[in-house]
Amino acid sequence: MPESQSSSSVEVPVVRPALGSRLLALVWRILVLLLAFYLLHITLRSSGADLKQEFLRAKWPYLLLAFALNFLIQAMAAWRWSLLMSVQQMRLPYISAFKLSMAGNFFSLVIPGAVSGDLLKVAYAGRLFSGRKTEIFLTVLLDRVLGLFAMFIAALLASLLYLPRLPAFCREQPLLGLALLAVNLACLGMLLGYFLIVSRRRFSERGFFAFGLRILSFLTPGFLRGLLARLQAAFQLYRQDSRVLSKHITYSTLVHILNALVLFCLGKALGEKVMSFLEYCLATQVANTTGLLPLTPGGIGVRDAVSSAFFKAFAAEPASVAGSIPVMASALMIITALLGALFFVCSPRLRRMSA
Repeated sequence: MPESQSSSSVEVPVVRPALGSRLLALVWRILVLLLAFYLLHITLRSSGADLKQEFLRAKWPYLLLAFALNFLIQAMAAWRWSLLMSVQQMRLPYISAFKLSMAGNFFSLVIPGAVSGDLLKVAYAGRLFSGRKTEIFLTVLLDRVLGLFAMFIAALLASLLYLPRLPAFCREQPLLGLALLAVNLACLGMLLGYFLIVSRRRFSERGFFAFGLRILSFLTPGFLRGLLARLQAAFQLYRQDSRVLSKHITYSTLVHILNALVLFCLGKALGEKVMSFLEYCLATQVANTTGLLPLTPGGIGVRDAVSSAFFKAFAAEPASVAGSIPVMASALMIITALLGALFFVCSPRLRRMSA
């Protein structure tokens, strides 16, 4: 047999993760699931909540309204991503964007700390718009960053409205006050970061700012420099149509306010009598921020513990709902993820994307 023919028939072995790596990943997933359930258990026990009895006594119209609002949030999340895609002349059918968002919720829940839902979006849209995966990735990245920015804006707005009572709250609850301060500083930091990104060319021509930017670039880790460079590229792509960014941030802020409204409805369903909607907004935005930490699937448990601490500080009545409201919100989140799994199973195209 000729040498060329022999070499062409050699099969390239498929590299698979080692058994030890897969076993370690499985153990890690089990541990984070146990941590999530433990935090949920602590949240309920610390408030003396009996979730089963409270659920049986709940007012169903408010529960159904909370479910409908949660579904509306998913629909708006899909729409805002398709809005970013349309600027790049990539017309993704809305139903496809909605299916991807729902399926992404499921993957984000079962794989803690991963961006598998985002990768599914990139893979699926990449098949529809061949050769444009870079632009698709930038839309997904920008969707995440703008959504985070909108969450900080919602927290800042709630803090400003709560300002007359904020000094007393911070004196009585220093740790929670510090958490509020951190979230608001993050909002101001993202505003500054956006200003620097869009004005980098103007400031880079000035000696002092150019020197400062070089120092910051030297101190920034390599992976973060690459991420910031991609973000800058994404912003530059959308500067010609700044209305899209404004629309995205406005609708994303509304989404985060609706998240607070979901908890407000759950509180009404469980008979909570004292807290105002503004207090639900404050608690929700700070809790969602801590839920971004990749400690548990979808932030479940972590978010509940923080929400419960705020509800106790706001003197929720009856006291037991301080634990049952956030846990029921997490149950709603799990139901949404399971619906996302149903969308994934019933869509052959999505299954092929994950293969």
